Amino acid sequence: MKNRKLFTFIALMFCACMAIAQHENCNHGDAPDASLQSKISDFVQVDEMSSHAINLKTAKAEAKNINKIVTAIGKIENIPSHVFAVSSRIAGRIAELYVSPDMRIKRGDPVCKIESLLPGNPPPSIILKSPSDGIVESLNAVSGSPVEPNVEIARIADVSKLYAAASVFERDIGKLKLGASARIKLEAFKDKTFTGRLVKFGSKISDGENTLPVYFELENPGGIIKNGMRGIFYITEASESAALTVPRSAVIGDSGRKFVFVEKCPEDKIYEKRLVIAGRMDDQNIEVLHGINAGETVATSGVYQLQFMPPADLDSHGHYHRDSDLELSKEKAETESPEAAPQSDSHINTESSEKSPKVKNADDSPKKAGLNGNAWEKLKISGYFNYLPYAILAASILLNVVFAAAYARNNKKD
Repeated sequence: MKNRKLFTFIALMFCACMAIAQHENCNHGDAPDASLQSKISDFVQVDEMSSHAINLKTAKAEAKNINKIVTAIGKIENIPSHVFAVSSRIAGRIAELYVSPDMRIKRGDPVCKIESLLPGNPPPSIILKSPSDGIVESLNAVSGSPVEPNVEIARIADVSKLYAAASVFERDIGKLKLGASARIKLEAFKDKTFTGRLVKFGSKISDGENTLPVYFELENPGGIIKNGMRGIFYITEASESAALTVPRSAVIGDSGRKFVFVEKCPEDKIYEKRLVIAGRMDDQNIEVLHGINAGETVATSGVYQLQFMPPADLDSHGHYHRDSDLELSKEKAETESPEAAPQSDSHINTESSEKSPKVKNADDSPKKAGLNGNAWEKLKISGYFNYLPYAILAASILLNVVFAAAYARNNKKD
């Protein structure tokens, strides 16, 4: 039992000495500080599949004007002067009907054929034609229906241009002028922005809501915008001086800390999460007072998901090394002559090096053991060797626990 106690004491002393030696021999000046470690951890890497999955998009930081904006809600309406009624001047019945509701029609296309009530075989008839390009917004008759003079049969709406009517609060009306532009985002088209021009103000404040209808003329190419659609209006009140901006979607965080993801390595899709100071903003862009430079590329879509991407494989200096770089370094080292190779351990005593040639050639050991050169480089970068004394200490503690348990069992038997 005395031998076991002696062995345990020696093992504990050995581990303590190893830990102290590791601490004393460590080059504290080369160890990365906490700020560097946190900086390295702010780099993330996105693979090709994840990039498509999160719809990753980018834009450059550039100087743009920041506009003062009045925000309102509203809906799409037909322009009254672009809506036409089709009616007959004579009494009769509809012999043939050529249109249906919501049908697109051109100016001069037939709408219906009307037979008059005058005698004849066949009775006299007329064909009513469309007065404009547009769509059949309403139809109030069917084949065989009686027709009275000056009664609306159909309504044709020209939808090449529409009104976007915004309900503007009374306090904001004085900020707007005729000709002001508005960016309109409709609920039906989340990814599109339409532009309108202010052409008239309403004549009466609505009861209860204290809003005034303000009308913007809106182009409608292809007729994709429909009467009655609703949306948000960002009306330009005034344009201020230019500033360094990024799209609003690029900035995440709360009111105290805001971040952007800056593209650092386009080939390998590496992004740096960087703290920024934000300034003015409008509905599209946000001013960046500090944190990025003009011309830098930032992520604008998939930004939230980037926070959960794996960290980039960086060394302790914050540099990224691709496998191809390691291969090139290896080939270059092999082509250099041994005499020209730099002595990386010049601070080691030459006398001890001569006595211990194995230590001098320690870097060759992984090659002799059959390890790949790239794996060895990555192992050195990882810094796992720094934890070797702690692993020995943990093993020693475990052995002492085992010896103590065996010692206790032997005492019980005795």
